[in-house]
Amino acid sequence: MGENMKRRFGQALITTLVMSSLVAAPVMAAPESVDNLEGQKQAVEAQAADVNARLVSLLVQFDALKQDMAGQKERIAQAESDYKEASEKEQEQYEAMKLRIQYMYEQGDTSFLETVVSAKSYSDLVNKAEYVQKVHSYDRKMLKEYVDTKNEVASLKEELESGEAEMEAMAEDLSSQQTNLEGTLSEMRSQIADFDTQLAAAKEEAAEQLGELTEDTENMTASIDNGGTDEAPAGSSKPSTGGDTNNAGTGGTSKPSGNTNNNTSKPSDNNNTSKPSNNNSNTNKPSNNNGGNSTNKPSNASLGQQIASKACTYVGNPYVYGGTSLTNGADCSGFVQSVHKLFGISTPRDSWGQLAGGKAVSYSNILPGDVIVYSDHVAIYIGGNQIVHASNSKPYPAGGIKISSPANYRTVLGVRRYW
Repeated sequence: MGENMKRRFGQALITTLVMSSLVAAPVMAAPESVDNLEGQKQAVEAQAADVNARLVSLLVQFDALKQDMAGQKERIAQAESDYKEASEKEQEQYEAMKLRIQYMYEQGDTSFLETVVSAKSYSDLVNKAEYVQKVHSYDRKMLKEYVDTKNEVASLKEELESGEAEMEAMAEDLSSQQTNLEGTLSEMRSQIADFDTQLAAAKEEAAEQLGELTEDTENMTASIDNGGTDEAPAGSSKPSTGGDTNNAGTGGTSKPSGNTNNNTSKPSDNNNTSKPSNNNSNTNKPSNNNGGNSTNKPSNASLGQQIASKACTYVGNPYVYGGTSLTNGADCSGFVQSVHKLFGISTPRDSWGQLAGGKAVSYSNILPGDVIVYSDHVAIYIGGNQIVHASNSKPYPAGGIKISSPANYRTVLGVRRYW
């Protein structure tokens, strides 16, 4: 009975020792600290994956924009050539008309007299007079045509140069975003590496302390067991227990060490870059999925036509960066979002979000009301290879909400259908 009491007392003493160690020694919070560090590391890894996905999306837009800028320069060069040719034709026509006018003026009286005298009848006189008038009319008509052509080319050239300036501003903005994202990603990777160092140190410390606690507990148990016997050579049993303790301590140390490896592998699995990579591909999916649509015309195609027609009613209203007002000013994505809102359709606010939303449509199956997404720009397709969109801050028709053609005047990143 006394022996059992001693053992129960020993167990109670061990429990008290362990609990007091957990409460009094802050060092025993190490295992919890390991979990916290692992959680923080996983959170940063998830954020880094998101930043990396955004960076990939940004680079896609940036490359498309550079491609569009190169094409814009070619169109401007062609417009300059057309303007020069139209100006030369205008000048030639003007010079030719001046010569005819001069000749008719210099020969005016004689010609008129000859016309009257040589006329065999009144109708013949009228016919000859009409001929002179027709010469004047032809000259005026041809000159007007050349002047109009030159003015149209000049207007086109101005619009192309305005578009080029807008693209350059977009490129500058995208470049700045790229720099920021790359810096953020680099900082996050540094944090993850730092977490790895902290985790390793925390796990090593936890393993050490758990080994010490195990050794203390086993020594206490051995002491109580030895105290319960009347054997004199208690000291001789201690080395034996000490030997067991060392083995147990080693075993205790190996246990956390094993857990350390397991815990390390867990974040490593979570840090598997194949997951973010898949997320990245999902980000770029909208443009890749465009070919997967049925060529059949949807039953609600009339709704798309209504959206396109309604969007055209705001042509001529101003462009305002960050705006969503269809009358007082909207930017490209704000214009699309606000038009859709009129039909009870919810649309993301920015162009890249609008590319990720809705349903992917191949360009060959595009219908009025579909949203076309370019690099950092969006528009609503209205049919006839035309789009309506909020372009830039210049007054209409160079800027503002306007109709443009062709619809693929820039690289099309994707077509989305929200109706």
